[in-house]
Amino acid sequence: MRRGPFPQTALRPILATVALALVLLPTLASAYECLTLRLPRLAEDYATAKARLETAGQWQRGLDPLLAPPPDPQVGDTWLWYVWNLGGFPVATLKPATVRGMGDHCYVVVDDDEWNVTMNQADVDRIVQHFDRESIGGFAGQGIWDLNTSHFGPPPDFDGLERVFLFYYRFNIAADGYFWVFDQFPDGTQSFASNECDVIYLATDSGQPASDYMLAVMAHEFEHLIHFNQDPNEVAWVDEGLAGLAMWLFGRPDTIAGFNSQPDNSLLVWNSAWADYIKTYLWSLYIYEQYGGRETIWDVVHDPATSMYGYKAALANQGYLTPTEDVFGDWAVANFLDDTTIPDGQYGYEGDTLPPFSTFITHSTYPAEFSTSVQPHAADYVRLLNFSGPPHIAFDGANARDFRVTLLARDPILPTIVQPLDLDDAQDGALTFAAATGYSQVVIAIANVSLAGTGIYNYRVTEGTTAAGDVPQLAASLSAYPNPFNPRTVFSFTVPQAGEVVLTVHDVRGREVARLLHGQREVGRYETAWEADATVPAGVYFGRLTVAGRESAVCKVTVVK
Repeated sequence: MRRGPFPQTALRPILATVALALVLLPTLASAYECLTLRLPRLAEDYATAKARLETAGQWQRGLDPLLAPPPDPQVGDTWLWYVWNLGGFPVATLKPATVRGMGDHCYVVVDDDEWNVTMNQADVDRIVQHFDRESIGGFAGQGIWDLNTSHFGPPPDFDGLERVFLFYYRFNIAADGYFWVFDQFPDGTQSFASNECDVIYLATDSGQPASDYMLAVMAHEFEHLIHFNQDPNEVAWVDEGLAGLAMWLFGRPDTIAGFNSQPDNSLLVWNSAWADYIKTYLWSLYIYEQYGGRETIWDVVHDPATSMYGYKAALANQGYLTPTEDVFGDWAVANFLDDTTIPDGQYGYEGDTLPPFSTFITHSTYPAEFSTSVQPHAADYVRLLNFSGPPHIAFDGANARDFRVTLLARDPILPTIVQPLDLDDAQDGALTFAAATGYSQVVIAIANVSLAGTGIYNYRVTEGTTAAGDVPQLAASLSAYPNPFNPRTVFSFTVPQAGEVVLTVHDVRGREVARLLHGQREVGRYETAWEADATVPAGVYFGRLTVAGRESAVCKVTVVK
């Protein structure tokens, strides 16, 4: 798949083991293209293969000094490397390459044919500087080594050397970097040759091997080397997502594209498409920001459980009680809204800005209904426009699946409202979204949180009333008098069910400016005053009522001074 300063228009192919991933060079194509390149997989589990070779006395590095790093490599040392041509079935050519730079944690080795052609000493110096000492994002005082090892763990030490090798050569394929798992075995013991060292491969093809982008690729591939050391059995989507997070930690994440235009793309399935890299990166960033940062990511890498089970274990280990199914449901909403101002901040990202996500269908006349399906751990978005009364949404999901359905009321002026639609055990539910009255649109976010199996569902939308056979649901109401006012108004509100009630006031940007009530209330009608003192500028504000964490109502008030 593609990586680079041009629009992300090609795809990065999977490299056939846990951490084998190619990062593709930019192309000028106008559409996403899926390359079919596949690198060979290990024939057996890594631990099993190592134990077998140790038992046979074959777990030892080769004795040919021309084909492996010397005991203490220094700048200027040259030896023969297996250089892989990955344009078809992988074929290696032995070529001389020389150590051109050495830092505290890395050796920079360059194919002799590329020295002072596509790569020079200034490139090497910048690579060492950023691998060892600095990055370009929010962690400027830490290099790639510190960022990756503190978040993901230490790299392997197959070669007995303190530093890892960064090997640069011309790939001649649309890729920027990869990790070759067979280097973690003695040469001659596997189906493919080994350079017998802890190494990642990086391309010189673009002529910019030390660009910010290529440094981020280095962080990406270094994560693969580390992840293989900690959990060689991890599945590709987890490993790739965390490698994307490594790029973000460095300060140069991938440009978000592809996934936002097709969100019905299972997080759990890896097809090497550009959208796959983006969805897994966003999931990793969301977990990092919302659920414990470095400590949780560390646990994901080190826990032997794989795929979503690894995330379940990591969240539990860090003391989070939220099921991953609910986390995914919130993540699906966060991808669409990307707004951290909505309490409690779980519907957006601090560290990246997302482009708009596509809805797959828009309804503007009612009644409206539709039947379709969504992939496991993927989402659909439905847009509702031009409703004259509060929309009533009835949802019917496949009984054997597990859904999270959330209603989003959106408007250019009014603050966004997020309303979960409760489903019963048969995955059915209905709600009159009274709080959306007066809003320009409602979006239905439908997430299939099952671990396997397409989720078939249907929905029906009517206006201002419940659908036949459904039980009407009482709605909260909120009004204010006098309005406009200065300096005092009284909010009147109805609580349709006993529970926790929160009444807040927000400015036109959605920021909370006053919290008038937060406590338990029984069913009934109540009043609460708001005094807009001298610190509150004149202008438009919005009262927002939340009941039992679900029912909401909004009213607009104007402060005049």
